[in-house]
Amino acid sequence: MNTTRTLRRLSAGFTLTELLVVIAIVAIVSAFAIPSYKSVTAQDRMASEINDLNGDIELSRSAAIKQGVTVTICASATAGITPPTSNPVCATSAAGWSGGWIVFTDVNGTNGASNQTYAATGTGDTLLRIHAPLQGGDTLNTTLTALTFNRMGGTANIGTLSLHDANSTAAWIRCLVISEVGVSTLNTATSGPSPGSCP
Repeated sequence: MNTTRTLRRLSAGFTLTELLVVIAIVAIVSAFAIPSYKSVTAQDRMASEINDLNGDIELSRSAAIKQGVTVTICASATAGITPPTSNPVCATSAAGWSGGWIVFTDVNGTNGASNQTYAATGTGDTLLRIHAPLQGGDTLNTTLTALTFNRMGGTANIGTLSLHDANSTAAWIRCLVISEVGVSTLNTATSGPSPGSCP
């Protein structure tokens, strides 16, 4: 009889108190882990987006040098349309970068000059890349609507593009600075006298 009672006691399962303690521990761990996980995934997404943009700017510059023609990368008004139902169109506003961008050889202007407009087949323009819109409510702030590289790799469109998350968290801002010679440099927002702003 004693052996039977002992076995029943051992196989009785968890008590309510034990279950509540386990639930409390899981809740505490989740309270700390979930915000940290969201932070890591948001920063990874933003790093990927700014690296994509930097890679496409470098592609534009190298294609201009290699092919000996002007190449433009511009904010897209149509990058979000999949599949594209018409020719890609550059956005008319600098705010359009968040909607994606397009890269193309830009030779259909007067006397083969750039006009920062992608034209249909037969005009000499060639579409090199289409990038989809940014994700997670991210925005790309700049005064530039397009960057055009000449056959030497230089550009008159100098400036800074800054990537922000949906909440504009200062510590997460990523900066892409374009110089006169067409070289792009990645930076984080400064933490000095004007934290949260690009150099």
